[in-house]
Amino acid sequence: MKTKVEPNKLITLRNPRSPISEQFRNIRTNLDFSNMNLAHQTIMITSADPATGKSTIAANLAVVCANNGKKTLLIDADLRKPSQSRYFPSANGSGLTDELIGRIPWTDSVITTDIDNLFVLSAGTIPPSPAELLASPAFKALLKTLSENFDQIIIDTPPVLAVTDAQIIATLVDGTLLVVRSKYTKVENAKKTMSKLQTNHANIIGCILNQVKSKEENYYY
Repeated sequence: MKTKVEPNKLITLRNPRSPISEQFRNIRTNLDFSNMNLAHQTIMITSADPATGKSTIAANLAVVCANNGKKTLLIDADLRKPSQSRYFPSANGSGLTDELIGRIPWTDSVITTDIDNLFVLSAGTIPPSPAELLASPAFKALLKTLSENFDQIIIDTPPVLAVTDAQIIATLVDGTLLVVRSKYTKVENAKKTMSKLQTNHANIIGCILNQVKSKEENYYY
């Protein structure tokens, strides 16, 4: 059974011809061609602070990747405050954590959406120690398995300055995209975030400036 996506909450579905949707397609293209020698198959989306819109960006980016014919998996790896169920209503049951503790296999956790080529792995049951789960060999092994079954994997993670989770995941993925919210994210916090990621040898492939005002509509990036 396919889960229905909430189209009104994602600009790439609500208005795929909008300038904002085109920007998401530009990001997708940049990911494809930024380094021809290195496939950016697994991409982590993170930020310095909460409330930057990173989860919305992750969901929209997953949509445009799927629209391009790539078998795309969106993983909600924010195990402390998962958000993807806002856009994918069925993504609030068993998920990533349940697979990692051996409760159910990933094949039973991944949700098929009503968008061609788009799949979602929700956060699952909130664990007492998220960082320990993400640092476990089980998570590394799962990412390897998923990489063998999907063309593109987009991972929504917690903010870097809040917890260590994103720094752990950054060591396991092909690339990291940092979301900065216009007139909200402090320069000092952005620099601290970059420093933490670089200390963990993260491959920072770009920065997305979010919520820059547009004259065309109130919902903007």
